[in-house]
Amino acid sequence: MSYLVTIQGTTYTVSLDDQEDQVVLHVDGRPLEIDMVSIHGDHSYSLLIGGRSYTAVAANQGEHREVKVNGVSSAVAVEDEQLARLRGQVKSRRRAGGEQIKAPMPGRIVSISAAVGDSVETGQGVVVIEAMKMENELRAHSGGTVREIRVGEGDTVDKNAVLVIIGD
Repeated sequence: MSYLVTIQGTTYTVSLDDQEDQVVLHVDGRPLEIDMVSIHGDHSYSLLIGGRSYTAVAANQGEHREVKVNGVSSAVAVEDEQLARLRGQVKSRRRAGGEQIKAPMPGRIVSISAAVGDSVETGQGVVVIEAMKMENELRAHSGGTVREIRVGEGDTVDKNAVLVIIGD
């Protein structure tokens, strides 16, 4: 598994290969052999890297971690690389084409509570669709301006039909 590790504004791609007696980290593709032993509890470690000894202590601070190596503290953010890349793709798609509100199932449009040019907020209801005798309110996942409405009240739609486009 690979991670994106950000330390003092610099991001590294790190993967871990845990072998029997040592750990091999790959930092931006370069292997780094580490002898590591847990000391003084769950988050303290004695490290031997390239013949040099280090003491590391890690503590969670919300979304970030604080790591002290030989007494020097640094904020560290660790994120699963695959999830980070997917999140980046979703954000860039939203910026490029806007958010598309799609019909989750075939149905009939009951009401539209926004107009082209309206500002909508995250979670705000935009369209109500009736399917299988139930009404479902479709909400904006991200705030923005309504750029396009592709349906009208009373229209029947297929599953995954684009109903509304919201942009920045």
